[in-house]
Amino acid sequence: MPKAPTRTDAAFPLIDGGKARLVRGLGGAVYATPDPEPTGAWVGFFTRRGGVSEAPFDSLNVSTKVGDAPAAVEENLARIRASMDDAPTAWVKQVAGDTVLRVNESGFAGEADALITSREDLALVVAVADCVPVALVGGDTVGMIHSGWRGTLAGVSGKAVRRMSGDGSAEAGIPASEVTAYIGPCIRRCCYEVSEELAAEFARRFGAGVIDGRNLSLPEAIRLDLEQAGVERIVDLELCTGCRPGLFYSHRKQKPHTGRNLAAVVRRGA
Repeated sequence: MPKAPTRTDAAFPLIDGGKARLVRGLGGAVYATPDPEPTGAWVGFFTRRGGVSEAPFDSLNVSTKVGDAPAAVEENLARIRASMDDAPTAWVKQVAGDTVLRVNESGFAGEADALITSREDLALVVAVADCVPVALVGGDTVGMIHSGWRGTLAGVSGKAVRRMSGDGSAEAGIPASEVTAYIGPCIRRCCYEVSEELAAEFARRFGAGVIDGRNLSLPEAIRLDLEQAGVERIVDLELCTGCRPGLFYSHRKQKPHTGRNLAAVVRRGA
């Protein structure tokens, strides 16, 4: 059985004295991880540092669909796998929706925007470049969510928590109050201006506190969604992809050509 990912080559100081620390993994890939780290799981939000892709995808891009060289992307993914101790990986085709899939095997799982598993040492991953990655850790289950504005309006994070807790189905679950949610690097209110219509829609759905004029806070909306689902422990790493172009990819700030960051969660073995 593969070992759970651990800190490897080097750990850097807390980012701005905040809730995340940068770590350089065995393969050289640099990721942000919550500080303190979760109990029973590993969470990594990979940055754009530590790969081989050339500008404008420099350097740890994980997508072959943005114009990057496939060989470079494959090398980047190999470095990321090394940082995760070569844990098998499950992924989806992200469709900006609210489908949640429970998986037990590695590989492509279908179309969805959230994955959950109770299997040890299986990495759940999503790719992002401004959208919000949310990791869920609770009991014997972990989850990883991709939440853009459409998924946030649809309540994908809350739905993933409810799926973890059983949601009245035959699946055994854990109480939502025992789940900890980690909101990763994403575009934030300071850098995310939207249309008046979309701002108004979010205000109706989540309250006026998620908007400031036409500037939208996806993390705050997700926080409210998670709280409505019963989550009591929410850790926001408070990292903005728009404000940190040297650390993360941002489609809005760097379009039309930029890369994608990988976000991952792995349930630790005993």
